[in-house]
Amino acid sequence: MDFLKDFLEEDQKKEFGIKGKSSVDTEVEVYAFTIEDALRKAAEAMNTSIVNLEYEILERGKSGFLGIGKKPHRILVKIASSEAFGEEGLFGEEGGEIFTAIGLDHDGSFKVVVKKEGIFLKVLAPKGKGKPVDIKNVLSHLASREINKFNEAVVKREVEKPSEKYVKIGDYTPSVYDSKIQLQISPDEMKAYVTMTKPEKYGRVPDVDEIISMLKAKNVVYGIKRQTIEEAIENELFNVPVIVAEGDMPVEGKDAQVQYHFKTDTDKVEFEMKEDGSVDFHKLDLIQSVVAGQVLATKIPAQRGKAGKTLTGRIIPAKDGKDIKLSPGNNTHLSPDGNQIIADINGQVIFKNNKVQVEPVFEVTGDVDLNTGDINFPGNVIIHGSVNDTFKVYAGGNIEIRGNVGKAEVVAEGNIVVRQGIQGKDEGKIISAGDVYAKFIERCNVKAEGYIIVNDVILHSRVESKKKIICQGGKRSQIAGGSARALYEVNAKFLGAEAYTETIIEVGVDPEASDRLDSLIKRKEEIQKEQPEIIQQLSYLTELLSKGPLPPEKAEQYNILTMKQTQFKQELAEIEEEVTKIQAYLDSLGKDAKISASKTVYPGVKIKIKNDVLIIKSEYKYVTFFRKEGLISIAPYEKTKEMDEKLKEVSTIKRGRSKE
Repeated sequence: MDFLKDFLEEDQKKEFGIKGKSSVDTEVEVYAFTIEDALRKAAEAMNTSIVNLEYEILERGKSGFLGIGKKPHRILVKIASSEAFGEEGLFGEEGGEIFTAIGLDHDGSFKVVVKKEGIFLKVLAPKGKGKPVDIKNVLSHLASREINKFNEAVVKREVEKPSEKYVKIGDYTPSVYDSKIQLQISPDEMKAYVTMTKPEKYGRVPDVDEIISMLKAKNVVYGIKRQTIEEAIENELFNVPVIVAEGDMPVEGKDAQVQYHFKTDTDKVEFEMKEDGSVDFHKLDLIQSVVAGQVLATKIPAQRGKAGKTLTGRIIPAKDGKDIKLSPGNNTHLSPDGNQIIADINGQVIFKNNKVQVEPVFEVTGDVDLNTGDINFPGNVIIHGSVNDTFKVYAGGNIEIRGNVGKAEVVAEGNIVVRQGIQGKDEGKIISAGDVYAKFIERCNVKAEGYIIVNDVILHSRVESKKKIICQGGKRSQIAGGSARALYEVNAKFLGAEAYTETIIEVGVDPEASDRLDSLIKRKEEIQKEQPEIIQQLSYLTELLSKGPLPPEKAEQYNILTMKQTQFKQELAEIEEEVTKIQAYLDSLGKDAKISASKTVYPGVKIKIKNDVLIIKSEYKYVTFFRKEGLISIAPYEKTKEMDEKLKEVSTIKRGRSKE
């Protein structure tokens, strides 16, 4: 592996690694915390299998306590030979840690521990082809520790048939060689430390209950770590202070916090990136729109403090977190539990004077441009400037634009008022669920559920209204070029132009329903055009099927065509049903539909009332066109009923502009 090569090249410049011992790489020194890891690293370094390796611990590491003082083993690993490892296994004088590796060859090992209850021996059986423990090594170890009185038969039995458990082989004899215990308690009575000296010769290790009794004698009644004491004794953590009891520090309660569900710092603008990596200046996210019932802020309640406790049982009080109160502002209210601020209306949420409030109107002081990005607001929008090319304005209420509209997209659930004019450059789009008011419309697509009221001109545009289109009140008040479609009436001073500009004026139809009918008829024709080919292919495949099973490809084709034919039949039935409903609806319209010009209708104008068409070839003055008995008739000009009211609304807009 790469990291192993790095260790070799660095020649033990790092704390843990591998050191080569010969030019032919028959042995290496490895630093590792486990035998398994050491053998794995060595096998990779010498390009051999683990089963071919044998090892010797040159310097035993330390397991440390809680990660402190941890040190890896230094292990010599070499290609296996006929020589065996020392039969004491992985233990030195102290006993140490027992290492095993599943599936590897390991010699047997043993450990001798002297406790208050007696002298204990644990023998581990060898693994794989490893050698068993030699009784001579065990006896030698016991002699070196001056343990003379023990049951030799039990020792022999354990060596011959290891139970791998601690077995008593003799009685404990009190001596000056026993481990000594030193207890220290911190001044704040929060921690107790025990330091055990290493027992010598046949001296014993401390007893768990002995240490606990010592703690209680010092009034330590809380936080005693019995398991930690057991592990310290088992792992022979001698001459190292071990925390054997620990109190609980008090935990201060957290103060209440407010989580705002909108940006409170509106000075920070985050730009959205396009797929090509460029910045989309249209999406600046400056308006934070909300709807009625939306949660705007949530209070995370304060938490109570948790009292602490010393080793002696003394309680340490803790402070509770501080509470805060939510402050709802205009058009907001508190939830019944007082932990949420909720919007009362659709609008723009703002943080003002440390209060959360919702404004029903969003105002743009200048133009909609790179400084504002696109506007998307659920309430009313007032734009004091213009809407520049390529930008979009969406509103859940009314939109008032006090300047012009360029090649932009403006959509409102209410009315749209443009105090100046609209210059759409053939790509602009104005859509309103209410009325549309403008001084003029030029080269733009305009749709309104309500009225379309224009002062001056509608030039080369496509305007559609589900009520009436009125172009009156200005010096010209002319509709020329493009098309004007309304359900009830189109009324202007001039229709068409002196240059015989082609102009389509249509009434008596619902533009949306009419367009839907056209799209349905087009789809019906597409299906009917495709069906014969499908029927022909199905007939061919059906004939083949009658002679026997179809090949897989033909069978799949047959299933696809059958499914498609079924879908077409279902779709045609749905189209026929919808077409019938739309035609019935359109037939019911247009009884009082009319087209009027208070001045002149120029040649080139196409008058269309329902399905009847009249192409104007000479000038008409002061006329109204209407449908009677299937024919388009002409009568003197009739002023529309809503004319005065709508023109008054337009003049109100003009007066409002002049006051600014």
